[in-house]
Amino acid sequence: MPEFSKDQWLEICPDLTIDTMKGGQQICFSDEMLEDLAGSVWRDGYLFQEPVFRKEELDPVCRGLKALTKKGIPPVYIYLFDQPWILFSKLNRLIGHFLGNGFALLPNLWAWYFDKPGERGWRPHHDCHLQTVFDIGGDQMLMSLSLWIPLTDVDEENGCMYVLPRSREAVLKTNPDMEQSLLEPHAVALPAKAGSVLGWPQDVVHWGGRYSEAAIMPRASLSLEFQNSSFDPLVAPFLDAASPPVFEERLRLIRAQYDKYKHIVADNEIRAYFT
Repeated sequence: MPEFSKDQWLEICPDLTIDTMKGGQQICFSDEMLEDLAGSVWRDGYLFQEPVFRKEELDPVCRGLKALTKKGIPPVYIYLFDQPWILFSKLNRLIGHFLGNGFALLPNLWAWYFDKPGERGWRPHHDCHLQTVFDIGGDQMLMSLSLWIPLTDVDEENGCMYVLPRSREAVLKTNPDMEQSLLEPHAVALPAKAGSVLGWPQDVVHWGGRYSEAAIMPRASLSLEFQNSSFDPLVAPFLDAASPPVFEERLRLIRAQYDKYKHIVADNEIRAYFT
């Protein structure tokens, strides 16, 4: 990657800002909404929240992803800018419901932008190989949570997410290598409108779809991971969810993702990131 100054990055994505972040207004999740989402997580292994973000919040980030991609810069560099962090910061009530107050941000992040047939998301995987749901005195406790925000409408044509529900995990006993063709009959596709929030405990198997000839619009999305800070860090160090990293720290964090994920990224990402 070329070495750009902060001003040069801002020239590439003029609709975005760096190190001027102001906390966005928290999204109000009612107790009923949170109970419904929790029920889905405990029952099915994932949550699906209809759009909570406004188009004017999403479009500048989406334009930024497009601008980076056009210049051959991996989409994950969108995290140099404030706006992706601001989007996730508005979900604190949702995250805290699952992970408790004072939850931590894990140093794991990624972003995707597909607009060419054949491009695809990550193959079947789980974000953590350890058990992440515990029964504590009859109550369930979640250790860590991955959240995924589509910035454009996503469907089976442009690469929506797929999840293996808890009730169908028995298939993993005969398919420990998570061969996708064998998992697909058991998976649930998750088409979603721009601004929705999808999430899953980190031991849940999931994968990204393929961008097809029938796709109408690009598939742009963001992902961050969070952990209950009562547990030892799954990945050190914990980041302060209330105060995301500044520019130089963001740059180091982004560069550290390459080795972490090179075993799982798609072929189109290997060409962009590792050649």
